[in-house]
Amino acid sequence: MAGRNVRKTDSFQEFLIKKKYAKLLGFQLPEDALNKQLNFNGRNLPIVGVMKDFNQLSTHSPIGPLAFAGSRGSTFHVLLKPKSQDGKNWQTALVKIKKSFHQIYPEADFSYAFVDDNLAQLYESEQNISHLLFWATGFTILISCLGLLGMVIYVTHTRTKEIGIRKVLGAPVAHIVFILSRDFINLVFVGFLISAPLAWWASYRWLEGFAFRTTISWWIFLLSALLMLLFALITLSIQTMRTALANPVTSLRTE
Repeated sequence: MAGRNVRKTDSFQEFLIKKKYAKLLGFQLPEDALNKQLNFNGRNLPIVGVMKDFNQLSTHSPIGPLAFAGSRGSTFHVLLKPKSQDGKNWQTALVKIKKSFHQIYPEADFSYAFVDDNLAQLYESEQNISHLLFWATGFTILISCLGLLGMVIYVTHTRTKEIGIRKVLGAPVAHIVFILSRDFINLVFVGFLISAPLAWWASYRWLEGFAFRTTISWWIFLLSALLMLLFALITLSIQTMRTALANPVTSLRTE
């Protein structure tokens, strides 16, 4: 945003800071922080550049102040070429890096990590929760549809004669399906009214754990209601269509 990058040296000589740090030091513009002094271990060192804010931790944490120095540390960042299909180019590169490292630091331990793996570890718990909710949701939908199917089978069985009489009197199939499905659709709607506030509250509390979070849009709940209705109609149609299309003579003969 202002200034330049730090020079590569073997000791602390100058600093490159984030915009957040510049504001905490009282500088409103990035240019105002240039050539100002920061005290480090009793030494006053200049600020030579200001960079844009970024989050070096997970989004659970807010962006904090950070300063980079120009000295070489014990960690080296290496940009690798794109990984081949067999991954041998990365394996070869790591072997060569390790060999060169031990030539310079024979007593030191060599360890490495990939940046994307480190980032993934920051959100490991969220990934586990996502997988758990995926399977739990599917299992819940399955149980709900089976329960709904059992209820509609019971109701259509108890109303067999009624349906037969309606068909004899000329009631169309669509009207019979509507009569059989109406009460169950109302139950699904009541279930949505109960679950939607609980889902909003749980999502809101979960998002409170993030310093950077999105808002909960209304269309998510509308889409959920439509999906609930779709699953219910598919489940109901399995039995209601069969009952509505059955021969009324057979149902009227049944005692």
